[in-house]
Parts: sequence; C-alpha cells; structure tokens
Amino acid sequence: ENLADIAKRDQCKEEYLKIESKTKDLKWKIKNNVAKIEKLTKLIELRTAQKTKTEEEIVDVEQHMAELTAVREDENSAFLDAKKEDQDAIDLLTAAREVLGSFYKNHSIDMGPVQGSVKGAALAQEPEFKVSPDQAPEADFSDSGSHKGEAKGVVSIMTMIIEDLNDEIKNGMKDEEEAQLEYESQMSAAKKLKEELVAKKVSLEEAIAKRGEERQMEDEDKTENEASLKDEVDYKASIKPDCDWILGAFEKRAAAREAELSGLVGAKEFLAGARPSLLQRAGVVSRRGSASKAHFLGARA
Repeated sequence: ENLADIAKRDQCKEEYLKIESKTKDLKWKIKNNVAKIEKLTKLIELRTAQKTKTEEEIVDVEQHMAELTAVREDENSAFLDAKKEDQDAIDLLTAAREVLGSFYKNHSIDMGPVQGSVKGAALAQEPEFKVSPDQAPEADFSDSGSHKGEAKGVVSIMTMIIEDLNDEIKNGMKDEEEAQLEYESQMSAAKKLKEELVAKKVSLEEAIAKRGEERQMEDEDKTENEASLKDEVDYKASIKPDCDWILGAFEKRAAAREAELSGLVGAKEFLAGARPSLLQRAGVVSRRGSASKAHFLGARA
C-alpha cells in the first residue's frame, strides 16, 4: 500500500509539472499570437490608409490632367478661331486691294510704288487748308486719275494691315506651339506621377493581402493554442480530486502506517521478551506441585 501511494504521489507531481510547463508555454504562445495579430492589424490599417490616400492622389492627378487638357483645348480653339478671323480678314483685304489695283490698272492710272511694309507709319492725316474752311469750294470736277494719291494711301494701309495680320498669325502660331509644348511637358509629368501612384497602390494592395494572410494564419495558430490550453486545464481538473487527495493525505497515511508498524514491532518484541518469564513461572508451579504431592504422599505413608 505504501509503494502504491508513493507511485501515485510521484505520478501526480509529474503530471502537475507537465501541465504547468505546457500551460506556461501555451499562454506565452497565445500572448505572442495576440501581439502579432495586433501588430499586423495596425500594419493593415496603416497600409489601407496609405492606399486610400494614394487613390485620392490618383484622382487628383487625373482631374489635373483633365483640367490641363480642357484648358489646352480651349486655348487651341481660341487660336484657331483667331487665326481664321485673321486669315479671313487678310483674304478680304487682299481681294479689295486687288480690286482697287485692277481698277486703276484698267484705267491706266499709275499709282507708283506702294509703301506698306514700314511698321508704325502714320496714317494719312487730314490735309491742311490753304484757304479758310468757310470758303466755298470751287465747282471744278476732276477726272478719275486725280485721286490716285488717296488710292495709293488706302492700298498702303491695306498692305500694312495685311502684314500686321500675318504677323499676328505668326505670333499666334508661335504662342500656340509654346503652349502645346508646355502642355505636353505637364501632361508627361502628370502621367509619370500617375504611373508611380498606380504602382504604389498595387504594392500597397499586395502588402495588405500578404499581411492579411499572415494575420489569418496567426489567428488560426492562436485558436489552436487556446484549444490546447483548454485541454490542459480540463485534464488538470479531471485528475485534481485524486491527486490533491493523495498529495494531501500522503504524509498522514505514511505516519499512520509508521505508527501501525511501530505498534506491531513493539507487540512482537513484547511478546518475544515475555515468553521466558512465563516458562519459569510454569516450572515453579510444577515443582511446588511435586513437592506437595510428595509431601502429600509421605504424609499418607
């Protein structure tokens, strides 16, 4: 019985130590699981916020590109309209100049060289009156050639206007070219920025997906560790009544057995020490009886 108690006690101690060790290990693992899950959750939230911001930046860039295109289209449309107006004016003035020139040519009127290429030339001024403006004009009628000087001035003005319009078209084309180059430069930078933002968004999405998988795996591992911890707790609860009883009663039972054994040993020793005295007492009685008998017999004789 003593050996059985010892074996049971040692088994319970060993099981308790194993349970305590496994429990500590599992609690440590669960704690790490929770810490990793929290860390991964924060990373996912951070990357998600960055992704949202990146998406907003992509929208801003796209809006900027749309605005650049709209402004460029408006500028180009205004340029084309102005160019058409200037070209129409040039065509009209050129036609008028040709008609006027043809008229004087058909009437053999020589206007001489036309000066229209000098920029900033003053237009024809009002003629100075050598007589009082209140004096009635003479009633002399001139022929068609008498106004060739005035016609020459008109043609010169037309020529100057045509040249100005041509210069305006050239300057407009130059401005249009510069505006187009600037637009293309800004659009190129915007497209590059958009490509970078799209690549960043894709990278963030991949990071979010990866961290999500890691968090799921960590959560599954945590669930398994919690189940194992529960098994250990349940197992300890199942052996606790017997083990607590044997561990608590072991010393008392051992002491009781020791006392019982000591009593048995004492009784044995007592019995072993008392046997000679009894034999001696039995001998005295026997001798007394013989003597009495002898005496009794002698007396009878």
